[in-house]
Amino acid sequence: MSNADTEAAIVVGVGPHGHLSEGTTAFVVDTAQRLGLGIELLHVVPKLFGGPTGAWEVGVTFDQLLAEGRVGLDAAVAKVRARTTESQPVTAELVRGGVVASLVDRSRRAQLVVLERRHLGRWPRLTEGSVTAGVAAQAHSPVVSVPQGWRPSQEAQPITVAVEDAERAESEVWTALGLAAATDVPLVVLRASALPDAYQEILRREAREEGFLLDAREQLARDAQLPDSVRERVPCTFEVRWGRPAEVLVEASLTSSLLVVARRDPLLRFGSHLGPVVRHVLHESECPVMVVEPALAQHVVDPSPSTLPRTVVAG
Repeated sequence: MSNADTEAAIVVGVGPHGHLSEGTTAFVVDTAQRLGLGIELLHVVPKLFGGPTGAWEVGVTFDQLLAEGRVGLDAAVAKVRARTTESQPVTAELVRGGVVASLVDRSRRAQLVVLERRHLGRWPRLTEGSVTAGVAAQAHSPVVSVPQGWRPSQEAQPITVAVEDAERAESEVWTALGLAAATDVPLVVLRASALPDAYQEILRREAREEGFLLDAREQLARDAQLPDSVRERVPCTFEVRWGRPAEVLVEASLTSSLLVVARRDPLLRFGSHLGPVVRHVLHESECPVMVVEPALAQHVVDPSPSTLPRTVVAG
């Protein structure tokens, strides 16, 4: 394992048995190479035996659990190493603690945290809960959930960023812009419009539906606040689609390379701050989903095309 400095790294949470799918490995390696970041693989051994929360005894010794973790972590490192160059810094660490708490703590010095969304049965979901949702709700950097069966498309697909309101638009859009610039793909800024069916019928009868959507797209563009210099650097389109937000975003994931959403701005210091839409998207999306904080750590000054950010903006 490399001892290279990966202070500005992509942290990859390695689950039980060290499993990383081909799609997750490809996403991590390709993103790290494009952004010039190191890769740090992290496996957490719970303090108490059981699921990620360590809630009950399962009849194995800690030494056995530790040995299995090392074997799985070594396998994950080998898989990542097989796709990287010798100069690409890759490190690995086995830690003991709560899985969610350990990943959230490590996110303080990460540019990005990547987790794989596994297909859990009903009982594992009840006993283990969702590590991804727990980390995404509290992390200090963007968190990406990669579906276990996802594979990168052979054709270039856009990054889609979901903008629900102007307050969170800056965080969502500028993070997505940095990734779109680095990967040379267009950006789709998307908003769902969920008018009641009765209102939609009125719009259709009065032939004003297209005008309504045009007004909504103009409002979306104002909320995104993208200067012309940026739109010249990265091709951007603004779309408003009829439908419930969760359903619209899952449908958009079918033709996107990445879906960017923001969690809620917490009014309380406890509880989950994801919201039902983000939770649904994390569970059902067909492409990787990035969850960002609702506000940027630093306000973005209107950049020129040559200074457009080419790295992930951590909160």
